[in-house]
Amino acid sequence: MARSITLTLGAGMGADLGPNFNLTANVGSVTPSTATKSELTAGKSVSVDDAATQVTITSTGTCTNAATQTIPCAGGTTTSTTSTTTTTTTTTAPTTSTLYVYAKDVGAASNLILYAGVNGAAGTTIYDESIDGNMPGVVCGLIYTFTATLVPGDTVTFSTSANCVMAGDDSNNCPSATGSGTTFTTAYMVAGANYVALGLNSSLFP
Repeated sequence: MARSITLTLGAGMGADLGPNFNLTANVGSVTPSTATKSELTAGKSVSVDDAATQVTITSTGTCTNAATQTIPCAGGTTTSTTSTTTTTTTTTAPTTSTLYVYAKDVGAASNLILYAGVNGAAGTTIYDESIDGNMPGVVCGLIYTFTATLVPGDTVTFSTSANCVMAGDDSNNCPSATGSGTTFTTAYMVAGANYVALGLNSSLFP
């Protein structure tokens, strides 16, 4: 035998659910076996087998979420109400800036020191050839990383102990050490990864 129940979906269900739904039971079938979002929001009367204890409502639209409801008692009319909660995951953007410093020195000077100053402050040593060894001279190499010590909007100015020719670029490709510049200031930092590449000639002075 069959009995009648009323299926109701909460009005606050996710916007992407539906607009049509399939209705199935754990025993026998559901009549009718389909319903629309508006019908389920208002309350949809359906017939199920007396032996059925559960009815599953499955969205057939963009989302295919399903909700299974227990039929609490046999006989009579039973209302089964489902509310669907949509969970949104928010990814927080980094609040600090990391700066990867690449450099290449095509000059012959020894014991060159590279300084870096943040936002116009006096430079501090980030590379000392007498301690760290000779700076890369053939291939543009990573020599220093500012990790989580900068914030978006900061700038970093580079200079050397020899005041030699320096060129720079906001990338990881060292430019040719030409021109008359002896310092280089980065673009404003952005959140996450930033890059600067310095081309030096420790044997050339403007």
